[in-house]
Order: sequence, then structure tokens, then C-alpha cells
Amino acid sequence: MIKACALLLLAFNCCAAEIEGLSAIGVGGIPMARQEAIQDALMQASLWNGAKVEASSSVENGRVSELQRVFPVQILDRYKLLREWREGSFYHVMIETDPKPDPVPAEKIAASAPAEVLATPVAAAAQGVLAKPVPVRECAQSDFAYRKKLLLAHFQLQNPADANDLSHFQDGLQQELSRMLSASDHYLPQRTVNEAAFNLQPGFYDPVLQPERVRELARRYGTQFVVGGVIRDIGAYGEQYGLAWGSDIRSGERKISASIPMLKLNGWMPAVAELGLKIKPSSRRFEADVYVFDGASGALLKQQRFADSATGDVIQGRDYIFGSRRFYETDFGKMVEQQLEQMVAGVDQALACQAFAARISRVDKDRIFIDAGSTARITKGDKLQLFRVSGSNQLVPAVNGDSSMSLGTPEALLSAVTITQVQPLFAIAILESGSIRPEVGDYVRFSMKESR
Repeated sequence: MIKACALLLLAFNCCAAEIEGLSAIGVGGIPMARQEAIQDALMQASLWNGAKVEASSSVENGRVSELQRVFPVQILDRYKLLREWREGSFYHVMIETDPKPDPVPAEKIAASAPAEVLATPVAAAAQGVLAKPVPVRECAQSDFAYRKKLLLAHFQLQNPADANDLSHFQDGLQQELSRMLSASDHYLPQRTVNEAAFNLQPGFYDPVLQPERVRELARRYGTQFVVGGVIRDIGAYGEQYGLAWGSDIRSGERKISASIPMLKLNGWMPAVAELGLKIKPSSRRFEADVYVFDGASGALLKQQRFADSATGDVIQGRDYIFGSRRFYETDFGKMVEQQLEQMVAGVDQALACQAFAARISRVDKDRIFIDAGSTARITKGDKLQLFRVSGSNQLVPAVNGDSSMSLGTPEALLSAVTITQVQPLFAIAILESGSIRPEVGDYVRFSMKESR
């Protein structure tokens, strides 16, 4: 079999230009077609600014097969709407990108090229870079224009004895992740109380995934995504030595002291008998698996491991509450804080390309109440798409038939809605199409937030 992979780079000297986009007018009417036409124009502007074409071909048993993919080097999402019009069953818009597209430097194009392409000698030589793996993220929605609701389920501890010296370890871990996710301004996080997203059975390493439990948690807490995890290892190891005085011994430490009866009989130096040698661990591990689930389907979106170790001050006192300033000042606490920050970045990476969605909690004649408001950055005049998900009996099964690996549920696009009123925790919208009858449990989604 012969394989070939080529990278075609297109970069132009850009100047001010008008870009036209169009979309067919469908069930969502003109508002939805307008939104899709703007998205089409933005994609064309992004491709005009610089595009990559990946192509591969293979010959096997005399049969030739070819694959090709074209995508922009950078996504443009700011624009100025110049004009819009309807022609028959199509809606047209004319935009100008803002800021104006700039030429993309060759080194940036090379840095964003997939590793398997750069690994090709011809492509690598053409770019003047060394072939090395480079992580790539390409999606049309990666700016977190809206804050997404996320549920942090209980993190299970594989070896509970490892946390004897850590006060409030599991609930503290949940609380700290919630705080960091909220501080990122990308999410509206909530926490469960001792409810995990899956089962961790004794004697088995991999957890038993349960999509129905994930869906039930998401419904009950009203969130779009669910995040769970397993703390695999926080064990301490190695030895370091120091002086110990009296009973100043923490969990995981031990003391060796000389027994000299005569010292106890001498009233002028009884305290010497309290002096001893303290032996405590010199290093400690932190290893955790994080699972990100889609709340509507219960499907696993991403699984990622975070692991590191610290040396020095790694054993905690019972008064060192997890997540407190005192805890983070220790060597082990500093390392754990870095791992929590990486977990938040990992959640960002998993959900950056997932469109914002909210559920319908009430229907009152022509008004629809949505369980997301100004705290999620929804504003009056925003337009959303209305969807209905099939029942749980319509789950698309995995190829192997394992119910824990179901692929999700089909959905139907019903109409477009426009936000007319916004409160902190909810918003009210009206339908663009009066023939549709929305139901509680349906949901609305933003595929793109228009520039203001």
C-alpha cells in the first residue's frame, strides 16, 4: 500500500473586502437562515485569510482512494454587517470582517499544522521546521461567548487510606475545582453531595460508565455537562529526617527516641527525654483521571489523566484544610494547585467546541422560559435554535452493543426563538414560527453568537 500526504498552504495579502454568505430558508425561518448566512460568510472570510488543505491518497489492490479536508488557519468571528436581502428561498448577507484580516505568518501556519503532515519530509522541508507533534484545535466556536452550566460530581478516591492526613480532601477538591471553573468565566458550576457520575467497583481499574445516571444528574441539577473523576494515587513515599519534640507527629510520620531512665530522674533536664528523630516521607504523588460527559446524552466527551509528584513538605496536619491558603503554601499543596489548574484547562479543551445550550423549563402560551439568564451572558435580542431530543428509548447504540457506550440520542430542529426578557437565572423567548408547540424539556442552542 502506498500512502501520500500533502499540505497546501494558501495565504494572501489581505485588504478590506466584502464577503457574501448565503443560506437556504428552512424550518427556522429567516432568523435562523440569517444566522447561518453570517456564519457562512465568516467561514469564507477565514478561508480567504489563509487556508490549509490536507490530502491523502492510497493505492491498495489496484484501488485508489483519496481524502481531502480544507480548513482555515485562523477563525474570524468579528464582523460588520453591511447589508442583507432575500432572493427566493435563500437569504444573503454581505459582511466586512473586523478587524481586517491580516496575512498569516508562515511560522504560525507551520505551528498549527498537524503533526502527521509536518512529519512528511517534503512538507517539513517546505516549512523549514522540525517534524514534531503539535496539538491542534480547530472549531468554529472556541471563544466561550456564553457561560455553560456544568455539574461537578463526587470525585472517588481509589485508596482512601492515602488521605488520612488531608482534611476534607474529596469535598475540598470539588469546591476548589468549582471555584476555579467559575473564576475562568466560562462556566456556571454546581456540585453534587456524595453523588458520583459512575461506579468504581473494587478489584476493577476502569469505572463502570452509566449514561443514564449522567443524564439523570444533568436533568436534576439543570446542567449541560457533567464532570466526574477518580483520584488514583495520593500516596507518600521516600524518607527524610528531622528532629521531633514531644508528640509533634502527624499521620504518616514516625518518631524514634532514646529511652534513658536516668534522665527522667533528674528534675533539671526531664525535657530531653521528649527529643527524638522524626522520619517522614520525602515525596508524594498526585494522580487523577477526569471524565467529561454530555448531560443530554450521557456520552463521554473526554477522559484525561493528570499526574505529578512533589518533594519536601508533603505530609499535612489535620488543621491544613484542603484548598486553604495554608495548604497551598506547602510543597504538596503547590503541586496540587497546578494540577487543578490543568484540570480546568482540560475541561476547557473538551468543551470549547461544544455549543451553548439551555433547557425550556416552562411554556406559557407564546412565551418560552429558558433556564439560563444574564449570569450566562444571555442578552435581549439574542436568537437561538429550538431542538427536541428523542426519548431515552431512541438512544443510538454503540457498534459493540454496550449500553454504557451509547452514542447519544437523535434531535430535531423545530424553530428559531428570540430572547425578549432576561433575568439573572432565566430568560423569556418567543417563537419565530407560531405553528410549533414547544414542550418542557426541549432545549435551545446557540450555534454562533453574533458580534455586537
